[in-house]
Amino acid sequence: MARKLALLALLPVFAAVAFGVAFLLFYRGGYEPPPQVEIPYEQIAAPRLPADASVDAPVTQVKRGLMVVDAMHGNAFTESEFFTLSSRVANRGYDVEFLGGFTPYDEAVRRQLLEEDLRRADSLVVVLPQLEYSEAEVALVERFVSKGGKLLLVSDPTRSQRINTLAGRFGLEFRPDYLYDMTEYDLIFQNIIVSEFQPDELTVGLDSITLYTAGSIRSSGPGLAFAGAGTRSSLVEDLERLYPIAGGDSRNVLAIADLTFMVPPQDSLLDNDRLISNIADYLTSTEREYELADFPHFYETGLEEGADILLGQPSLWDIGIEMKNGLSTYGISSEIRGVEDLSRDTVFLGLYEDALPMSRYLQAAGVRIGDTLGTPFTPDLDPEGTFVTVLDQNQDRHVLVVLADSPRTLVGAVYRLLDGEFRGDLVTDYVGVGR
Repeated sequence: MARKLALLALLPVFAAVAFGVAFLLFYRGGYEPPPQVEIPYEQIAAPRLPADASVDAPVTQVKRGLMVVDAMHGNAFTESEFFTLSSRVANRGYDVEFLGGFTPYDEAVRRQLLEEDLRRADSLVVVLPQLEYSEAEVALVERFVSKGGKLLLVSDPTRSQRINTLAGRFGLEFRPDYLYDMTEYDLIFQNIIVSEFQPDELTVGLDSITLYTAGSIRSSGPGLAFAGAGTRSSLVEDLERLYPIAGGDSRNVLAIADLTFMVPPQDSLLDNDRLISNIADYLTSTEREYELADFPHFYETGLEEGADILLGQPSLWDIGIEMKNGLSTYGISSEIRGVEDLSRDTVFLGLYEDALPMSRYLQAAGVRIGDTLGTPFTPDLDPEGTFVTVLDQNQDRHVLVVLADSPRTLVGAVYRLLDGEFRGDLVTDYVGVGR
């Protein structure tokens, strides 16, 4: 027992000796940080992009416009996922508006909102709608495209959507498949690399792009990006060519069966950045035509744009002021002028007796003013108590002519224009008659 106690007493001594030997053999001193170096601010160099990195540079003239993004059909994406493209569009002078604020409305409200916004929009983007487009909504979009508006349709096979309820009207079908490639891919086989493109404004400068959850598109229009020989579809037979990007039956319609290539950091890989810039150029290079029902959105907003207001006679000054104030509520500046400037948009307010200076616009619209009032598609009318509204657009200029039998009727016509009631007076796309 005494021997065991003696051994236990010696254990601390042995441990101390072992620690001392290890300390002498292996210890090389403690860590001392190097002295801090102060670098003058002016000597700090900003990081540089590689020489071949893509930098967004609009190829179209920067101009004012509006891109509307559908956000009222239960759309299965977020505003942050769309930020890269929307910021590129904004860099080109366009406003970007998310229609509906990501609130799913019923069909009647959606139709009303869509109709009003398409009157002033230059391009429309529809991404992954989970609610069907009604026949009335499809007709509104179809009319918008027929007048020169651009339409971008974006789908993704990993998210639920009803986009074909709109796409089908333009000769497009987003298939419920996904594309994969077992030979050439980015990290996993579902991240396909696309290197073959149809020559087009959308594909300028592209060598290769990478898509992360792409599907295929059937189109009556041109395929713009072709999946490689090793790419397969989860549903379609191998004999058929696969397009993840295609045009519709109109040059104003573009379909893309992948959303993820726009989302950081995927947006900067390969030529994805250049593709996004090309899409932004496409959406902001519109040549929209307007109709009378689109009043006042055919006039440019901004302090240096707007329209001149001409009066048939000085006694109509107060009515001219009403029009000027009404246009300003839409952000449209205007001034009352004494002489027509053939280079500027114009509003002419007058009585029937003042019609002569505007006769060329009236004749072009098929309007006759005399003992009777004659317009296209209506019988001749007694002019008493009536007004007529005509829109003439030629050489990028819009001239709105508003004539009436009396100042009282004319001010009523101006009020109907400004509150939208005039749309019930239309007899053609460019002529309205009311009492």
